[in-house]
Amino acid sequence: MELYLHIGTEKTGTTSIQAFMAANRSLLQQHQILYPRSPGETNHIGLAGSAQDRERGELWKKLAIRSIEERDRYRARLEEELTAELRQHRYRCAIMSNEHCSSRLLEEAEVTALREFLSKFFSRVRIIVYLRRQDDFLVSTYSTGVKNGQTPPLRVPKMRRIDHRYNYAELLDRWVAVFGKENLICRKFEKTSLIGGDLLADFLDVTDCDSAWSWERPGALNSSLDAKCLEFLRLLNLQMARDERPHGLVPRLERISDGPLLDLSEEDRAAFMKMVRPFNRRVAKRFFGGVLPDSDDPLFAPRADVRARTSEAGLSPDDAVRIAARLLTMDPVKGRQRDRPVAFAPGAPGPAVATAMDA
Repeated sequence: MELYLHIGTEKTGTTSIQAFMAANRSLLQQHQILYPRSPGETNHIGLAGSAQDRERGELWKKLAIRSIEERDRYRARLEEELTAELRQHRYRCAIMSNEHCSSRLLEEAEVTALREFLSKFFSRVRIIVYLRRQDDFLVSTYSTGVKNGQTPPLRVPKMRRIDHRYNYAELLDRWVAVFGKENLICRKFEKTSLIGGDLLADFLDVTDCDSAWSWERPGALNSSLDAKCLEFLRLLNLQMARDERPHGLVPRLERISDGPLLDLSEEDRAAFMKMVRPFNRRVAKRFFGGVLPDSDDPLFAPRADVRARTSEAGLSPDDAVRIAARLLTMDPVKGRQRDRPVAFAPGAPGPAVATAMDA
């Protein structure tokens, strides 16, 4: 049996892919395709967590792993549960998805540990990876970080950080060394490179699923905050921890975000993309048949997102008061303004978002 393992990268619509696969689990089963539950109900974080060879924080906390011994016990339990899932029905292939495989398995030995685990179940593992322009990746990562409680302002990262997170050549080398280049399916996360300009249609094609099946499409996820709302939230993070913030704050900020998005300055963006140019040139030549002749980057097309942007994240007192007033008078269900304050409540709904490409 073959496995399609989707490893991200982060900020390439992974949440939308995972929600889509989980929502269509029964349909996939009808066509003898398994999207398992044992590594995670929607996002298969157990794959990366069980392959890490030392404590790395976030994933182990989510999986309640506190030591190498507990990691080993988790891995053994995962093996038993996945075996049971595979025995429940007759499957021709499986699909798994976890973006932390690309961002958290940083050593070749860890990727090898994952391959050894998966080889117990699958005769062939094909790795699916989507790559995004690093400047867009950086800005999107920053927005998510602020939503999760981070406080530093947006800036070009140090070279060590760039090597760790934005060096796609090193990332792909690591996975090729373990799984083989013939098993790596490398795609660009840009509308002009995706089938029909649609991420989910592209993913279905890559995994050999028929787009004509009766797919259920859940609403897209991960909306953006405009520059002022994002700065409002960042400053709030300086005053209180994420779990101290009012419940439902981020979805409500998303509802009132209607201004330009925060971005690097033109100078900083050009300097950043110059730093990653050698990596992108290697990837373009090795995986995409050569460099692009008519672009500002060897690998990626010029930016096509036409949404208004600003590199000024300044927030005046008047801006802050205006945002606070809109939040206090927002209807928690309909997202419209009311003439009196409304208390924050857990589980406030977020906005509808057009596509995963907008995140």
